[in-house]
Amino acid sequence: MEKKQPLRGNKLIIFGILFTAFMLFVGYKILFNSNDETNITAINQKLKSGKGIEQFDKGLEYYDQKKYTEASKYFEESINNGFPVAHALLGECKLHLNDLKSAQYHLLQALAVENGENELAGYYSGVEYNLGMVYYMQKDTKNAIIHLQKANQLGNKDANTYLSKIR
Repeated sequence: MEKKQPLRGNKLIIFGILFTAFMLFVGYKILFNSNDETNITAINQKLKSGKGIEQFDKGLEYYDQKKYTEASKYFEESINNGFPVAHALLGECKLHLNDLKSAQYHLLQALAVENGENELAGYYSGVEYNLGMVYYMQKDTKNAIIHLQKANQLGNKDANTYLSKIR
């Protein structure tokens, strides 16, 4: 078997130039190909979303301690960093703080989130229940019933308590 000789001289220079050109081409395709999920925009969005999840987790710590004002700040940062699922808990915090207008806004935004159930079990039933409670507290019986019924259909057992009070 013949032993291969390492590249030397002109062959090494040509190989280096070709390899550099190839790597530049590959790097360009990764960064700027808009149809590729590894483009710079997608990478930035993933990084931003990761920070959003970190902020969400910090918000949950305050939420569990019933410190709704502090939790709200982190949930807002989470939303601003690309994690829209935080609308659900931000809306609930606003409900606990009796800021019904803001609660309503964030809960309606939470309903528009497509992957909410993947992130939090019972996501939509909780959002529907809290939205029903917002309407109940605003004395908007029609909308309260609509959302509490949806929450009930999604398995939220607390919704029945308020439905029976309304009817």
